[in-house]
Amino acid sequence: MSKRNVGVVHRLAAAMLVAAVAVSAGRPVTAQVTFDWATVGNPGNAPDTLVMNKGSAADYTTGYGSVGYTYQISKYDVTNTQYTQFLNAADPSGSNTTKLYDARMTTANLGLAYTGGIDFNVAAASGSKYSVKAGQESFPATWIRWDSGARMVNWLANGQGSGSTESGVYDMSVLTSGFATPPTRAPGATFFLPSENEYYKAAYYDPTKSGTGGYWQYGVMSDTAPVGVAPSGGSKSANIGNGNNGGGSTADTMATTGAAFSASVNYLTNVGAYATAKSYYGLYDTEGLLYNWTEATRTTFGNQLPIYRGGSWRYGDQSDGAAYRNIYSGAAVASYAWYGLRIASLPSAPPGTTVNVASGTQTQAQAGYALFSGTAPLTKTGAGTLVVNAANTITGATTVQQGTLQLANAAALASSRVVPLTGGTVSLAPYLQTTVGGLAPNAGGLVDLGNGLVTVASGLTPTELVTAIVEGRAGGSWTGTSGITSSVAASDLAVSIPRAVGWLDNGDGSVTAAFAAPGDTNIDWVVDVLDASNFLSFGKYDTGLPATWLEGDFNYDGVVDVLDASDFFGTGLYDTGNYNTPLGASGIAAVPEPSALSLAALAGAMLLWRRREHHA
Repeated sequence: MSKRNVGVVHRLAAAMLVAAVAVSAGRPVTAQVTFDWATVGNPGNAPDTLVMNKGSAADYTTGYGSVGYTYQISKYDVTNTQYTQFLNAADPSGSNTTKLYDARMTTANLGLAYTGGIDFNVAAASGSKYSVKAGQESFPATWIRWDSGARMVNWLANGQGSGSTESGVYDMSVLTSGFATPPTRAPGATFFLPSENEYYKAAYYDPTKSGTGGYWQYGVMSDTAPVGVAPSGGSKSANIGNGNNGGGSTADTMATTGAAFSASVNYLTNVGAYATAKSYYGLYDTEGLLYNWTEATRTTFGNQLPIYRGGSWRYGDQSDGAAYRNIYSGAAVASYAWYGLRIASLPSAPPGTTVNVASGTQTQAQAGYALFSGTAPLTKTGAGTLVVNAANTITGATTVQQGTLQLANAAALASSRVVPLTGGTVSLAPYLQTTVGGLAPNAGGLVDLGNGLVTVASGLTPTELVTAIVEGRAGGSWTGTSGITSSVAASDLAVSIPRAVGWLDNGDGSVTAAFAAPGDTNIDWVVDVLDASNFLSFGKYDTGLPATWLEGDFNYDGVVDVLDASDFFGTGLYDTGNYNTPLGASGIAAVPEPSALSLAALAGAMLLWRRREHHA
């Protein structure tokens, strides 16, 4: 290899190189596993029209590669160094309970060509049982099963170290057998195996091709198969077998030697050894070295088997490229010497992030952010809608300058103060009950509760809350353009269904606002004897004393009088059950018609209460 290529080979992070030395020396590795990421942008690209017609198991499907968000994927296959760090941290005793290690990573009875680059020493100290074979630190890790890769992803997502391998991104408990259907990715995951579309786009899409964007048939920005030569080769080369064996796809001559295949030769190379051969987004070795697992599956003999993509050192052109899509075995069944993995991720938003959604709707993942975190502010711009659907940890303020920011998770912005400015709207996903760290509903923008509920943890007084509700009420139509409103209440009112925005002072510095019906004093979406008791027992009716929604002020004029009593009765909801139930919800009984007797009893109780007050 030339001096030039020595410097370019893979540009692995310094932390990983330090870790490699530690592993080789038999010392426990404490350094974090790091990756050299390629950022895959150009969200919303069209799918490819290429038909999957390669290989003996071609399925002739099409339409891959469209991804509607920005994401990252590792430029290189996971290396022996990285996987060994994972093994020593996740299995320090060497018990191998979850089969992260395959003995053929150390010695394969089929010969050196099939032997991996990781040694196992049962006598070594805990946390040092696994080590990298000398000279193979930057070779890709082989014999990786689908479930082993998924467990590495869980470990990464759980902070590495002693982080769990069994949950976090993939629930491994569903893999009850080797051929069980693989688990799906958890929402908001920051690390994951690439989906098939994510892999396909990163390997084959080029937004500059033909001036308008398109797909290459091979991951070296070429529609011609790469040449199998020794590294560093050229820009259209790869560690891929040349020729075939009797018309099949198994190569009979090997790229690194140019000679006929020999089981006694190790044909692997460093990741990125073909320094100028890469995809548009900067992925190396997609056409050779190892196949990569994806999250996709295909039904074969009644089992959902995971799909792999790319090319390998052992096979020729008939078994690589964009048109090659294949399966090997079950997600938890033994792998082989030409299967490895890449890791993909959605990065956390950097401090002081501005997210622009110019039009349409994007989830935060589609906008490129798995998590909003840190103390710096977040700003939403653009006329479109940003759906914040992860449990974010951001403590800085969230400002909505333009368009809509929709909360779609109970903890979407639980520690952030939300500020909708003029021209900006904060909305709630249907039936959502959520908490925000703070809220500035009088900053010029609009808060639309829909049929949901929001609790403001601190910083908003009851007086400020009522002022914002009155502004959003817009004289009773609930069509205000600022303050707090409910578009569901507005649409219900349009067909003569009285609904409103209720509010509560929780007594701990927090306040709650929610879609509600007049009479529902405690905002539990049921009007019942508890609400009648509140209306009566607080003793505010017809006294002129200041009152709250809980005490019976349903029209926000600060007192409880006959108008509020009329609102209470006018809904017709007393003793009829939940009035804010999602359509088709299971286990919910049909709502009965209001009982005339129960309403009369309530009215009589109110009358007796007032007489007793006047004669006390």
